[in-house]
Amino acid sequence: MSTFTIFILSLLCGYYISLIISHPNHKKKMLPSLRFKNVEILPNVRIHIGGKTYWFHHWAFLSIFIAVLFITYEGFQHFMMLKGAALGGVFQGLRYPDRFKFRHPRVSR
Repeated sequence: MSTFTIFILSLLCGYYISLIISHPNHKKKMLPSLRFKNVEILPNVRIHIGGKTYWFHHWAFLSIFIAVLFITYEGFQHFMMLKGAALGGVFQGLRYPDRFKFRHPRVSR
């Protein structure tokens, strides 16, 4: 199988996995809840400070991860499946209308 085909297949898989995990109606059932005081790690990464909640989207983390992979490993051949899956997750995360909104009013639970 060619490198390009592997990349496209992993991109589609990454997109689909991110869609399943990050869908607002499904993730609470699939992922456990993990929280330390005002920092929530799962199902989303959020920091609660005062009356605000700072929400770090998965596409932002995956973008940083892709940048590190491209800087650390020269060429496009290395870790092709990992890069494709991460890029698929970035594309999926950028579909949401609140994709650039990082600060939200705090919601009590």
